[in-house]
Amino acid sequence: MLKQRYLLASALGALAIGTPALAQEAPGATPDAAAGQADSAGQNDIVVTGSRGKPRTITSSPTPIDVIGGDQLGRLAGSMPLRDVLSQLVPSFQAQQVGSSSFDSVARPAGLRGLSGVHVLVLVNGKRRHNSSLINLNSGNVSAGANPVDLDLIPASAIDHIEVLRDGAAAQYGSDAIAGVINVILKSNTSGGNASIEAGQRYGQDGSGSDGETIQAAISHGFKLGEEGSLAISVEAKRQQATIRNSDATGAFYFPVNGAADPRELTVNRRTYQGGLPQLRSIYGSESSKLPIGNVEFYTTVTAGYREARVGQAGRRPNSTSDIIAVYPDGFTPYYTLHEFDFQATGGLRGKLAGWDVDLSSTYGRNYARNGADNSLNASLGAASPTKFNTFSSAFDQWTNNLDFTRHYEVFGSRPLQVSAGLEYRYESYVTRTLDTAAYINGGYVYPAGTPLAGQPGAVGAQGAIVVNPEDQARIKRNNVAAYVDLALDVTDRLLLTAAGRYEDYDDSSGHVWSGKVAARYKVANWLSLRGAFSNGFRAPSLAQQGFAQTSTQFNLVGGVYQLIQSKVVQTGSPVALALGAQPLRPERSRNYSLGFAFTPVSALSVTVDAYQIDLDNRITMTGLLSSAGVRAILKANGFSGDQFVRFFTNALDTRTRGVDVVGSYVHSIDDLGRFRGTVGFNYNQTDIRRIAPTPTQLSGLGLTLFDRQTQGYFTVGTPNTKLILGLDWNLGKFGVNAKETRYGGFKLLNNTPSLDQSYGAKWITDLEVSYQILERAQLSVGAYNIFDVYPDKNTVPSTIGGSIYGSNSPFGAYGGYYYARLSLKL
Repeated sequence: MLKQRYLLASALGALAIGTPALAQEAPGATPDAAAGQADSAGQNDIVVTGSRGKPRTITSSPTPIDVIGGDQLGRLAGSMPLRDVLSQLVPSFQAQQVGSSSFDSVARPAGLRGLSGVHVLVLVNGKRRHNSSLINLNSGNVSAGANPVDLDLIPASAIDHIEVLRDGAAAQYGSDAIAGVINVILKSNTSGGNASIEAGQRYGQDGSGSDGETIQAAISHGFKLGEEGSLAISVEAKRQQATIRNSDATGAFYFPVNGAADPRELTVNRRTYQGGLPQLRSIYGSESSKLPIGNVEFYTTVTAGYREARVGQAGRRPNSTSDIIAVYPDGFTPYYTLHEFDFQATGGLRGKLAGWDVDLSSTYGRNYARNGADNSLNASLGAASPTKFNTFSSAFDQWTNNLDFTRHYEVFGSRPLQVSAGLEYRYESYVTRTLDTAAYINGGYVYPAGTPLAGQPGAVGAQGAIVVNPEDQARIKRNNVAAYVDLALDVTDRLLLTAAGRYEDYDDSSGHVWSGKVAARYKVANWLSLRGAFSNGFRAPSLAQQGFAQTSTQFNLVGGVYQLIQSKVVQTGSPVALALGAQPLRPERSRNYSLGFAFTPVSALSVTVDAYQIDLDNRITMTGLLSSAGVRAILKANGFSGDQFVRFFTNALDTRTRGVDVVGSYVHSIDDLGRFRGTVGFNYNQTDIRRIAPTPTQLSGLGLTLFDRQTQGYFTVGTPNTKLILGLDWNLGKFGVNAKETRYGGFKLLNNTPSLDQSYGAKWITDLEVSYQILERAQLSVGAYNIFDVYPDKNTVPSTIGGSIYGSNSPFGAYGGYYYARLSLKL
């Protein structure tokens, strides 16, 4: 801790004022070129997000925008997925590092400004990115059941820079942009490129097992097409071993022998829990091209990838109905498996027509996942059960077509007015299919006489897997049409006013909506600008929230004790859900307010401060786990065993999120000491529940609550209220040092029994990288994330199943430090 405090004090002294997203090298600039811009803190970077016409800079924009440069991405994206890169660099972006949670261990929950991933619109080169077919299901996330865009499937080696608009933009870009917009801009260079190879692993922890050995290689190169065209191609591959953090499971593994403990209890492996960061293999590629053809430009963007994962679960003991002794004499640990294919292609034409800039484009994206389990079994099939299953497949398809117009006029004498307008048609489809029958069928096996479990049925369904029964399959689709207008007027040299309006119409129950936005920036002086915005937004229930249903066996904290339960998510319109009082899902509606200023007293210093409030009504999430005698009766009446804990999606609550973002950057050069760049980023964020939907009479009559205390806590105290990021870059000749200190505030996990609440304190995380240019075109870097191997506080509720002893929902993970080495080449 003393070392951390010393580093923090040193960084603060160097910064004076100073964040990592912070914008900062000009988009597309090389580190060498950036080194020559010592008099600029990035405030002159040109951004295209949030402004369809006249180019704006970061500080002249009426709404807050961060720019993440390619050098920052190259330094971080080798060792961590893209969503973690954003979490490292954007103060109000949070990502969870969950473990042993199937989907969420791979496509992990993340969000901006206290909201979830489904409230953030992701663009690639300004075009809508398709959603994942994987569902956020982990306990503790605030987007349960939604299928947000998976940022990790975009190859980082292909990215020139990323623009993050931190403000509601539904009126400009569409109904998902409630918390903001992430626009990924791909490379478009006509020559040269870069390549890198990186290897690293976790520090390790006594007895836990595998420690995340990772190797990643990437290459990107640009080519000239014709006289003025370009083609940029990128390919990257990654192999990551699992990171396991576990402890000794307690209690008996075997049945007693003659009234005494089985002698094998003394030697049995009690570290059967294999949850943590998953084992991964992936390969991604992309191309981005543009080619002038006469008076128009033809452009394309393609990304494609394959990813497979294996996620360890909690062990199943030989003295339980989950095991068949003839198959696994000492019990077993099942693994969730994933094989995922992802593809998106955009083609378009842009040019001039009657004085208008016209852009016509079509984008098709598809995500397909085959889900399964291995080292598993379906105990209801007895010894004949397979040990490997393909449980179900999921697919999400999206086809988006846009026609956009932009033109500038001079009004009120010579004042510039930007007029933009456009049309959009979007088709979406979500499908789940049952695969292996053996994964879900009830084989009717009953433990035979003469055994300790005589007369009891074997557990139904593949262990450690997500199972979709035939009646749970989904096949839903919808169409959406939209029209928008976007205006920007420089009323004076000091005052900018913008306004946007959008109409959207869905052909399903989501219906239609009008969204609007107004924003203004007033230049008080050359070094100070005030800005503010108001907008309303709309998010239709995702197709996954309308159609996804599943059954799984999982360990949950029930009544203060970890229990193996069968959890079942039912469709809102299913007989079970209707009997429990479910209602058709309605759209979420939002109101966004923001007010802030940009402060640039000198070219080397840039500071922005923006306060915000987001009111989100009819917020969709899942109920708590519902179980009682009445629920069991309803399940049995619909053909189920009655042993399941039931959940369904509902418009559960209205929330209000308030916060403030502070982003600053300072650049300074000293003749003999090199170039220093200090950055600081801070976010305060608090979500309160303004209204909870009344519990349906069907549930209250069963003595149950629609939205229990534990689930409410995920929204209000489940993530830190504060995050502070301090960064310092130093470059001197061939040497470079990058140091970063991040403070994550504390968080809590509430329980329906208040005495079982768990609190986790604030932590400081230190990252450090040192680089040296060993050859003219080669650079060697070594470094570590979480260099002091900091862990979250320990859980106060004992994990009888042998899980991690640390808070698993920590925003920086519960896996300790990671060290690495990287070789980078300029081609």
